[in-house]
Amino acid sequence: MEIPAEAYELYARGEITDREMHELEKFAEALEKTAFDYGKAGLMMGGMALAAPALAYAANQVPKTLQGMANSMRFESGLNKALEINPQLGSAKDPNLRMAYKTLQTTNPDYAKDPLIAGTILDMVMSNRMDPDDPGSAPRFDPTLLNEIQKSAPRSPDMTQTMGSAAMTAAKG
Repeated sequence: MEIPAEAYELYARGEITDREMHELEKFAEALEKTAFDYGKAGLMMGGMALAAPALAYAANQVPKTLQGMANSMRFESGLNKALEINPQLGSAKDPNLRMAYKTLQTTNPDYAKDPLIAGTILDMVMSNRMDPDDPGSAPRFDPTLLNEIQKSAPRSPDMTQTMGSAAMTAAKG
C-alpha cells in the first residue's frame, strides 16, 4: 500500500513529524497485508483509510497556517505604521526593532495597534540598550515601563466573578 504523495509533501515541509510519518508507514504496511488478504476490496478500503488521517491532519493545519499568516500580516502592518510616524526608529528589517515590537505586541496588543503609542514606546526601548555604548546592542525594556504596559493591557473578565454575580442576581430575582 502506498502512502499518498500529500503525506510526503507535508513531511517534507515539516508539518508531519518523524514519528507521525513512521506511524503512517506502519499503518500502510498493515493495510498492504490486509489488501493482500482481502483482494481489491481490501486495497480500496485500505487506501481510503490511509488517506483519511493524512487529509484530516492537513485540514487541521490549514486554520493554524491561516492564523499564522494573519498574525504575521498584523505584525508587519503595525510595525510599518509605527515607522511611518516615527522614521527615526530605522528599518522594519532591524531585528532588534522587530524583537521590541513583538514584545510590545505580546504585552499589550492594543498599544501595538496604535502607531503613535507603539512608536513612542519603541523609541524609548530602542534608546535604552543593553550596552549603552553600543548602538547595535539589543534593546532593553525598562522593567517599570514593561510593568505599566502590562497593567494597561485589557483583561477579559474573571469568569468566577461573572458567574458569581449572575448567580446572585438570579437568587434575588
